[in-house]
Amino acid sequence: MEQACKWSTEFEEQVASLMEEHEIPGMSVALAGPEDVIYAQGFGYRDREARARATPETTYGMASVTKSFACLAITILEEVGILSAMDPVKAHIPEFHVTGQIEDDAMNLGHFMNHTAGLPATGALRYSMVRSMEDDPVAEELKRNGAWDSYVDRDPIDTYDDLLAYLREEEPDLLGRPGEQFSYSNDAYALLGLVVERATGKSFATFVEENVLHPLGMDLSTFSLDFLEERTDVTTLYAKSREGEVYRAPRWQDAPAMVAAGFLRSTVLDMVKYGGMYLRHGTGSIEGGLLGEVGYRLMRGGVFPSARSQYYGRGFTVRPNYHGATLVEHGGSLKGVSSHFGFVPERGITAAVVANLQGIPAAKIWLSLVNLAMDLSIDEVRSVEPTYEVSREQLERYVGEYRSGEGAHIKVYLRDGCLYAEVEGKEHSLRPSGPDTVAVWYRGQEVGVRFIPGPDGRVKAMYYGLRIIPRVSDGS
Repeated sequence: MEQACKWSTEFEEQVASLMEEHEIPGMSVALAGPEDVIYAQGFGYRDREARARATPETTYGMASVTKSFACLAITILEEVGILSAMDPVKAHIPEFHVTGQIEDDAMNLGHFMNHTAGLPATGALRYSMVRSMEDDPVAEELKRNGAWDSYVDRDPIDTYDDLLAYLREEEPDLLGRPGEQFSYSNDAYALLGLVVERATGKSFATFVEENVLHPLGMDLSTFSLDFLEERTDVTTLYAKSREGEVYRAPRWQDAPAMVAAGFLRSTVLDMVKYGGMYLRHGTGSIEGGLLGEVGYRLMRGGVFPSARSQYYGRGFTVRPNYHGATLVEHGGSLKGVSSHFGFVPERGITAAVVANLQGIPAAKIWLSLVNLAMDLSIDEVRSVEPTYEVSREQLERYVGEYRSGEGAHIKVYLRDGCLYAEVEGKEHSLRPSGPDTVAVWYRGQEVGVRFIPGPDGRVKAMYYGLRIIPRVSDGS
């Protein structure tokens, strides 16, 4: 790891500053080339109260970083001809049905993998996790601030059958025809897990363990909570109250019907082994559980625009032309989890960052590590949103309340001629960056937000946090 010495001090100083600012109990990071680990470090505590230090071998939740494993499982099956990304979803899940004016028959597996099926964000994940949250301090916090009712206002979703029934009964309004637009969907990825199970006769977790984790030597990675009970070097989970106090919330969230959407647990050293597979172009054979060259091309093919100069494809966000290279990455967030993982194929590097508190700037920390490995400034950013002048009349078009079934509630308002948004009780300044777009500072980086007009020209939704969130009120 001598290669890291020239810049590791600068990186570690930034991490220490961010950990203090965000009150992060513990974090682990790793950086590797195609074959060897360049840098790996734990910071703070995996268990703050016991003063047990975080290490590169500490197991954390990965949350939505799991999604690329779901796509990898589909691609492995695609490589050997068991299924195709072009298959209609109903060819594998005949009982899948979403009521609406748009025929759900047009949705295929590729739409699910690229978040382009037109499915809106729903409350399914919330209802799928509720049983695992009942005895955790986070439930008491949710009850105290009035949010728990949204978890228990219907029966829990325990199985795939429950999830399919929920989608049929809830009748969510589709966002458009499949393939027209991008909007992140945990529900779609949950059902990809069911596709894998029906195609193989094995649980999604078992298939991934046998065909990805074990062949890659990811021996400390698991979907099993029982496995975590057998290990010592496993993080405790933490949460933050509405008042900003970080407290111990040790029970792992779990959701059997949503396992493919976000419930892998792993270490940063295991994750860079995973990244190394992509750097080596998936070398291996299907008998060994790894992708061959055909599978690698399938996995890397077909992306859809998800933001300015950014695309999404098969479980990864792809940003080309980053100082002559491509950033391939994905983040994750759940109670007690902030994760970010990815690789830069042209530079032969892969990196992982995971912490035991939700809502921290893991994506910024990940990019800092990658920047230094690429001999760039630690503060280099993915992109800069342009500056754009708009009239007050134009800004007034955006004012209103926006809500999604997933729980997002955003209030957009004007004050002294400037546009703001209230999200989760915090105010954010919105800077105009183009026709119907604004920039917002979010978790240590500036990101784009887009307002979406309907056929009559009135704003009907906003694109925020990778989701299309419907407007429910004009704020009048």
